[in-house]
Amino acid sequence: MRKGGDALDVLQGVRAKAHQLNQLILPRGVQLVPFYDRATLVNHTVDTVEENLAIGATLVLVILVIFLGDWRSALIVGAVIPLSLLCAFILMDWRGVSANLISLGAVDFGIIVDSAVVMVEAFMVRLALRPPADEIERRATVHKPPS
Repeated sequence: MRKGGDALDVLQGVRAKAHQLNQLILPRGVQLVPFYDRATLVNHTVDTVEENLAIGATLVLVILVIFLGDWRSALIVGAVIPLSLLCAFILMDWRGVSANLISLGAVDFGIIVDSAVVMVEAFMVRLALRPPADEIERRATVHKPPS
């Protein structure tokens, strides 16, 4: 397989060529039979990554709603996850980095979620510590002495 090639496309081409060799070139009684097919491994890996992302995102959202008590904050973090992954994949494509297991491990779900949770939690603390609206207005009012 060439660098940057799609493993599933290569496997499909190998199967087609093996079938062609078996039908047209090889003598009767001799067959080319693949003994290791990576298609199941690739499909299983993709399914596992999708499942882990879905479970991880759901757990993060539920835990944020429970501990922060604000569903809007959980939605913000939930929006950051796919946007961060999208930006990472766009940059990987732009730089020509293949999406193999090592590069996908570098785009770690935990790092993305951790930074988003820390930022949202800091915003929640700042919002909780600000004075009420009437106090802000009172502090902003300037009293002029009578002239």
